[in-house]
Amino acid sequence: MTGSSFATRIGLLLTALTVLACTLVTALNYLKFERLLLIQHQRMFTTIGADLVDTFERGMNIGVRLADVPGAQSLLDRAFGRDVDLQRITVADAGGRVLFDTERVRIGDAAAPALLPAGTTRRLARFGGLDWIGMPVVNSFGQREGSLLLGYGRAGIADRLTAVALAMAGPGLTALAIGLPLAWLAIFLVARPTRALFAQLAGLLAGGGAPATEEAMLQGLREAIHRHGATLDDAERQLEAIAARAPERNA
Repeated sequence: MTGSSFATRIGLLLTALTVLACTLVTALNYLKFERLLLIQHQRMFTTIGADLVDTFERGMNIGVRLADVPGAQSLLDRAFGRDVDLQRITVADAGGRVLFDTERVRIGDAAAPALLPAGTTRRLARFGGLDWIGMPVVNSFGQREGSLLLGYGRAGIADRLTAVALAMAGPGLTALAIGLPLAWLAIFLVARPTRALFAQLAGLLAGGGAPATEEAMLQGLREAIHRHGATLDDAERQLEAIAARAPERNA
């Protein structure tokens, strides 16, 4: 492996980690903002639905049933224009039959059971490409007379999410465009001694080193061999001397 490829690999690894980190941070922030916007969106339509439910319940306090609340259909039609994302409002009786609807052709049909609230508890659901809020309509005796179903889309927050994503991606791209070239330059500067060492070793292995350098290395190798040889010879003489004295001591 040459010094150049070593620095290149380090640079590629650093680039990959930096891009991954920036992407991960941007994605997590995007998901966080998306969740916050969805909650805000839901609260706004919950407020619209709660106002309608309150109006219907006050209408029943005069002693009429849900189906006979005066001006019910016009009430839905007026509320329908309060937000462009509001796609449909339905009022169903306790059995799930549609009494009033902003899509009047659906009056008399059965409402989707997955949207109807259970008892007096609100229900949130995703159905037919829309987010739905199902709210119970309760009479003055605390009994559920029916349900108000409000369906809305997400087009209104899609543009805001796009703007948020662009705002978050801008600084990250700027940091990458400036930081990565500087990081690559620093890596190659720091790896310069390593590149020189690898180049020298590669030249020696290929037999392309300078004669003076090769002669110096060979001379050092000869001296090392000579020193180790002398040490071994001295050790051998000492062992022979010990072996020669052993019988005299035994005698």
